[in-house]
Formats: sequence, C-alpha cells, structure tokens
Amino acid sequence: MGNNVRTIYLYIVAFITLAMVVTGITSAVNNIASYFFPDAYVFFEEVDDDYSYTYNNYNYDHEYYEEKEEELEIERENYKTEKIKNTVVSLVVIIIGAIMYKYHWNMIEKENTISDEK
Repeated sequence: MGNNVRTIYLYIVAFITLAMVVTGITSAVNNIASYFFPDAYVFFEEVDDDYSYTYNNYNYDHEYYEEKEEELEIERENYKTEKIKNTVVSLVVIIIGAIMYKYHWNMIEKENTISDEK
C-alpha cells in the first residue's frame, strides 16, 4: 500500500513539474515575441478647450506633441523591460521544473526497476 501511494505521488509530482516546464516555455515564447513584436501603441488625439490636437492633420502644439512622444517612448522602454524580466522568470520556471521533473522521473524508473526485479 505504502509503495503504491509513493508511486502515485511521484507520478503526480512528475506531471506537475512537466506542466511547469510547458507553461514556462509558453510564457517565454510569448514574452520574446511580445518584445520583438509589441502590441500596437495608441497615438494621442484629443480636444482641449484651448486648442485642438490632431496628430494626423499636423494641427498640434509642438511642445505638447514632444511631451507625449517622450511619454510614449518611456512607455515602450518600460514595456520592453517588463518583457525581459518576464522572460527571465519563465526561464527560471523551465529550469526548476526540468530539474524537479528529471529527479522525480528517475525515482519512478528506479522504483519500477526495483519492482521488476522482485
């Protein structure tokens, strides 16, 4: 009975760690793709009481436009930094999951070998 519970435990942990690896790979690929192909950015178009700001028609206050472009550039850099951090986290999950999976799978094979010898 105790041996069956241990074997079930090992299979469950092996499955969970394998799921960690798959999730980590999926997340890493998504973050890398998002880094190189970011989501579309919003361009500013608004109407104030004092003036109209329209990027496409070139009817804008030059300082306001430059300020918004700087904000957008900072946003882009923050987005890329976040994607790099998320990719690193995903790689850590992959490494830890793979190590734990390999360990538990070796334990399963070892137990199967021992039970086959009996």
